[in-house]
Amino acid sequence: MLFFVQKKKSTIWKFIPIVLLAACTVLFGAFSSKLSDDNTKRSKSTLERALTRSITQCYALEGTYPPDINYLTDHYGLTYNSDYYYIDYQYIGSNLRPDVTIIERK
Repeated sequence: MLFFVQKKKSTIWKFIPIVLLAACTVLFGAFSSKLSDDNTKRSKSTLERALTRSITQCYALEGTYPPDINYLTDHYGLTYNSDYYYIDYQYIGSNLRPDVTIIERK
């Protein structure tokens, strides 16, 4: 009767899957953080364009600039998340473009 002798595997091979899993987890976390930052920048840029478009549309249709940001949200359909962004809207006059600053809330 023949007995098969198995060689004892090296213990280093047991840790390779664990190391690979940890490396994949770290890479996934890094890429998801980068993606989140890109989305935040894109969201702010989109809000800036929408705000500019709404202000210009109001001036083109009514002949005056909107008196406040609520006027744009009520009459021109501007929507934004006020929990994430604060819009500093400085009304200068009916014929002067308002000074608008978008500030991210953290």
